[in-house]
Amino acid sequence: MHTIDPNAQIKLVAVDMDGTFLDGEGQIPDEAWGVIDQLQQRGIKFVPASGRQFATLRDQFAPLGEIAIIAENGTVVMDGENEVFSNIIQTSSVKAVIKAVREQGALDAGLVLCGRRTAYVERTDDKFMQAVAHYYRAVQVVENLEEVQDEIMKMAVNVGSGKVQEMAVALDVPLQVVISGSHWVDAMNHGVHKGLALGALQKELGISDDETVVFGDYPNDLEMIKAATYSFAMANAHPEVAQAANFRAPANTEHGVLQVLRAYLDGRTRL
Repeated sequence: MHTIDPNAQIKLVAVDMDGTFLDGEGQIPDEAWGVIDQLQQRGIKFVPASGRQFATLRDQFAPLGEIAIIAENGTVVMDGENEVFSNIIQTSSVKAVIKAVREQGALDAGLVLCGRRTAYVERTDDKFMQAVAHYYRAVQVVENLEEVQDEIMKMAVNVGSGKVQEMAVALDVPLQVVISGSHWVDAMNHGVHKGLALGALQKELGISDDETVVFGDYPNDLEMIKAATYSFAMANAHPEVAQAANFRAPANTEHGVLQVLRAYLDGRTRL
């Protein structure tokens, strides 16, 4: 396991969720709360950075109170109730994605429009809704996604067949298309990603790359990985992420994030 220099003046720790911070059951490890408390006591910001909905992340970390959150794969950044950054997709591009997904019935594809107010779906079968519920706490069912009146920051396609590469190719739209999970493909404006979002938060807080630690495992973490001196790829990370990161952490199933952070906190205690 690689460790953080105990003399490093870390001020921000950003963690991806699925495959990174969450355990093998997709849960926040019980011991995580004590580690986060130690970070906060030392003035270190703990920041979830996920493709998940802001409302979902806010609920998951409700015990921490008002914290900074990077949500929807970097299309929205909140610091408590303060919006640090958001990026809105043009209506024409939203409609293009809706059309493209509707044409991919063979891939068992279903679309989530990630709006400023809530998430929107028109498909309501149990399989799709269960997949959506795992990531989206605030969801509104509508008859026609094309009639949604909200600012859309990201679109997430659930690919029931698991053929995410085929779905990504099928989304021939003027947007950035990113595979964000084994059954998920995200579409957002070009140039928008977790790295841009982290940079906006760093600027807002006056925190440098050398004062930042990042953990990730999937290609949608790549830009964020590159925005920190202490960038960690999980042992279970995608090869692209492993190559881009400066350091390695044990697998999420071994609570690798917590192992690295505890080692750093213990090192600082001894100084």
